[in-house]
Amino acid sequence: MTTRAVYLRALGWATGSRLLDNLELSGLTGTAPEAILRLTGIRTRAYAPFEDEVDLAVRAATDLLHRLDRPVKPDFLLAATTTPQSFIPSTAARISSRLYPDGGPPVLDVGGSCAAFMTGLFTARSLIAAGAARNILLVNTERKTGHVCPVHSPETALLFGDGAAAAWITDDPGQGDRACLLREIRIGADGTQAPLIAYAPDPLTGRKILSMDGPALFRRAVRTLSREIGRLLRDHGLTPGESGAFILHQANGRILDGIAARLKIPEEWFPRTVSVYGNTSSASLGITLGEFLEKTPDPLSRPLVLGAIGGGITWGVGLLDPV
Repeated sequence: MTTRAVYLRALGWATGSRLLDNLELSGLTGTAPEAILRLTGIRTRAYAPFEDEVDLAVRAATDLLHRLDRPVKPDFLLAATTTPQSFIPSTAARISSRLYPDGGPPVLDVGGSCAAFMTGLFTARSLIAAGAARNILLVNTERKTGHVCPVHSPETALLFGDGAAAAWITDDPGQGDRACLLREIRIGADGTQAPLIAYAPDPLTGRKILSMDGPALFRRAVRTLSREIGRLLRDHGLTPGESGAFILHQANGRILDGIAARLKIPEEWFPRTVSVYGNTSSASLGITLGEFLEKTPDPLSRPLVLGAIGGGITWGVGLLDPV
């Protein structure tokens, strides 16, 4: 049970410097450009040819810190990635060493695959609500293009891009910011569905590449997120039509369309970045939320719904109240 109010104060983000369009992917995968767009809703995807996941994380965190009115060292640094260069040292430690070379805060890697932005919010909110911290830096960073193969796993090569998002979670909403109260964050998992998306050896090189059962994963994502969002709204006495927007993990455009149809909500209530950046995994929700808040000039008056689903199978949903 939350005992202290916890806020999402600000967001920063970074994406790969190059955009790969469908024509280029078509030449590598053998899938026609118009078929790629129809199947995924993606026109381009971000590609970071000369950066790793820590480089992207540092760029996103630097962008975030520039947006804060009074940046301070956080009490914790949480990081999540599905594309780590190493497990020892951890990704969080490697990020901290770059941001705070003279000594950083305690660090912790969190999991959750593509749902790890929600896992991170849940963890940060719990730490602050319990009085263990006041300010937490959460970074989600992914260089997914290094873990796909257009020949042996084209279904993932068509989807994934590179990017990072950073969030400042705090007990102080500040003044003049686009802060949001974390009214509730829920996370869940179903390990029996783990084989739907997992690493498998490349038949030619033996390196680990992402492979997935696309149709089954699509059905599971639409059913699970529609169900969990519906439950969350009902528990808070809300209908889907009373929400301000649905900010979801940008898995692909068809999943967003499917959830909109199940909830009977117009598709334009679902902000999208997937068409430009592709599926940037755990970073996509933070990037999309950041761009939505930045591009929405009028004061927000309705709650925002968050949702993500990832390998595991893991998921998370949440409600944000603008303040």
